[in-house]
Amino acid sequence: MSSSSKRAQPPWSPPSPPSASSHRLQLYNSLTRSKEAFVPQRGNRVTWYNCGPTVYDASHMGHARTYLTFDILRRVLSSYFKYDVFFVENITDVDDKIIRRARQNHLYESYLAEERSLAAVIDDCNEVAGAFAETVKKTTDADKKAMQEKQLKRIREAVDRVEAAVKAGLKVSYRMRL
Repeated sequence: MSSSSKRAQPPWSPPSPPSASSHRLQLYNSLTRSKEAFVPQRGNRVTWYNCGPTVYDASHMGHARTYLTFDILRRVLSSYFKYDVFFVENITDVDDKIIRRARQNHLYESYLAEERSLAAVIDDCNEVAGAFAETVKKTTDADKKAMQEKQLKRIREAVDRVEAAVKAGLKVSYRMRL
């Protein structure tokens, strides 16, 4: 990726340095790409908002990791560095994602119930890959386009492998869970 395609970062200026009596905490600043002294904006008071998980499917270890990781960091800030931490973390319950996932599951179960031939499934996969390729062509965000191109490549490789297996006479089943 060329340097001209990188996203522009807002200007950053460091806060006043901590007093000599305080512990010195340094954090990586992604704007300056270096470690900087952490200085709360209001004395010893640290206000912290953390975007928690967006829960729209089964619970998993990634959800627990979010809570544990940030609870440990909060405790270090409070107990070791003696900051007065006001910590808020949300749990996003996004209805549209829940509805979309339920619809995807329903459509997938309906598709499996139709008992299509493997050739028809491969044709459907190729049709979907073609439609997705059109979406990728229209994508203007460089990062999103790169991600989509990787996904499209993996989709096409998977379909090619199944087609090759069928041509070679191997037994292939498409009945799997997403």
